[in-house]
Amino acid sequence: MASEDAEQFGLRAEHVIADGATALTLLGDPEASPAARAAVVQRFGRVGALLVLGYEDRWARRCRLSGTGTGTGTGSAPAGRRGEGQPVECIVRDFARLDARRLYHLLTDLDEEEGLAVGETSADAHRWLHATYAVAARDGTPAAHHAYMRALDDVMRLARPQLAS
Repeated sequence: MASEDAEQFGLRAEHVIADGATALTLLGDPEASPAARAAVVQRFGRVGALLVLGYEDRWARRCRLSGTGTGTGTGSAPAGRRGEGQPVECIVRDFARLDARRLYHLLTDLDEEEGLAVGETSADAHRWLHATYAVAARDGTPAAHHAYMRALDDVMRLARPQLAS
């Protein structure tokens, strides 16, 4: 799941997000490390991409509060949209403690905010797959990997009729 190049050069996604201040600098800064961002996204999938977006948003908010004005070009959501308690901020704040079910619900909330399909079997299965993938990558436990493999099997079963046609 992790990039061999990143590991060879000592850059591991787990280390990037282990400390909030380090993560803010390596992921949020407009001149952030592309390798750090890629490592987090590659390691944690869609949830990793949301972590990167969340840290970019935190950086932008910090810049707005300090008046430096450098937080305008991050491409993150406007101030207040993803504030305290919102799905992306919850993922950033609580990622180390979230189980797959809570991640799934946060992904559902995010999709609902964005106006995407909620309640559709295929979309639900994909959200569950993303949640179990992130937990398996983070925890590495047999139970987490088993949950991910079951989720992958469910998605493949749903895709089978579409692939056959």
